[in-house]
Amino acid sequence: MPRAQQKAFRKTNNAQITLHDWLTVFAYIDAHPDQSHDSIVKHFKTQHEGRLIFNQSTVTRKLQDRKSLEACVDEFPNVLSSK
Repeated sequence: MPRAQQKAFRKTNNAQITLHDWLTVFAYIDAHPDQSHDSIVKHFKTQHEGRLIFNQSTVTRKLQDRKSLEACVDEFPNVLSSK
């Protein structure tokens, strides 16, 4: 695989996953309620665009924090548009 393509497939680790990314994960979970956390992890790990690397315990922890993450968006609507 050429280097330019390899760069596009570079992994993203937990520290770089944004609030927007987690909202995307939550939407996927809502759309696929029967999938296990392992299946969710594998789905995002194998995406060609928007690849996210995290583990099952991170999914569980973020699901526990989901209400506070969504409240942050409600309280600060511009948080998703800034980097």
